[in-house]
Amino acid sequence: MTNDHCSDEGQQLSEELEQERRGAGGLHQWRCSEELRARIVAYAAACQEDGESHSSLAKRLGLAQPTLSRWVREAHRSPAGFREMAIVPSQRRSAPAAVEPVRLLTPRGFVVEGLAPELLAYLLQVIG
Repeated sequence: MTNDHCSDEGQQLSEELEQERRGAGGLHQWRCSEELRARIVAYAAACQEDGESHSSLAKRLGLAQPTLSRWVREAHRSPAGFREMAIVPSQRRSAPAAVEPVRLLTPRGFVVEGLAPELLAYLLQVIG
């Protein structure tokens, strides 16, 4: 989407949002129509492809950034709460390089052996 088109459509959506708010009598907790919300989500997706953030889009539309982010998240959520996945054939990997065993001796005298370095680092983070 070009910047001019993105800006023009954003202005139009912003005006429609404002009309809906006024139509709700200026209530703090107004509810956006499903049709307008769907158009805003599609607009946000198109602008995001051009590298725009939710923050800048929300500002242009006159929405709170968390509201726009929630609408986008909800629109992409599967009805049953499942995410779409693809199963791809495994690619054979070469054998991992041999890693020297790590041995940890704590100040209290505990010895930890046989853990992968990543797991050992995590363990140290957890126990301090």
